[in-house]
Amino acid sequence: MQIIETPIPHGLWLDTDTCIAGFSTRKGGVSSGVYESMNTGLHSKDDAKNVKQNRQLFFDVVAPGFRVANLKQIHSADIVRVDSFFCNDVEADGFYTTEKGVILSVSIADCGSVLFHNDDFSLIAGLHCGWKGTRDGIIQNMVKILSGFSDPQSLTAYIGPMIQQENYQVGEEFLGFFPRQFFCQKEGSYYFDLNSCVEQILHDCNVGTVYNAKLDTFSNKDLFYSYRRDGQTGRMCSYIGLKK
Repeated sequence: MQIIETPIPHGLWLDTDTCIAGFSTRKGGVSSGVYESMNTGLHSKDDAKNVKQNRQLFFDVVAPGFRVANLKQIHSADIVRVDSFFCNDVEADGFYTTEKGVILSVSIADCGSVLFHNDDFSLIAGLHCGWKGTRDGIIQNMVKILSGFSDPQSLTAYIGPMIQQENYQVGEEFLGFFPRQFFCQKEGSYYFDLNSCVEQILHDCNVGTVYNAKLDTFSNKDLFYSYRRDGQTGRMCSYIGLKK
């Protein structure tokens, strides 16, 4: 597996004749207060009109004319397919499609996200992977599903911004959920490296190429919302779509 660790300017992973993928920041929207300003979180407590306007502003720029698909994320390992019958807000934390003209939008604030496409851009996927979904195997579930379409070696994955280890203090019970290699201990407290854990699972699943932003949502207050840092807050999104 090829690992490419690089911050992506302006949140754009790629924009080609066939595919668009990236992630939003908190800049450029209309929300105010703790949600300032580009809150795209449909299930946040922000004014729904502001969220709708933010999403329209954002997706009209990055993917004009696309149908935007979103989930009601529940920290599960559940995955659904997006087709002509798909209805937004189905409860799941991962989705995939072969449809063109559809943006898969994953809501994030501290949890991880992974976007996928195959080499010939006939297949895309997106998933939300906090510690619960990662523990319960959502990444493995997704790669297994995608393997029915393409060899895992033909897949490219993009790991989006998330809380990084130095700011992710967890309870001792986490040692029973993940290998010890993903923890460090400081002053009697444990800190979990979700980012490296996600990357390792992708490696173990034989995904061909992985891009890892390694951007910390917690410490970059000007760019990112962080639930762990702020409590009541907005959401960014990771997104991917196949162009018509």
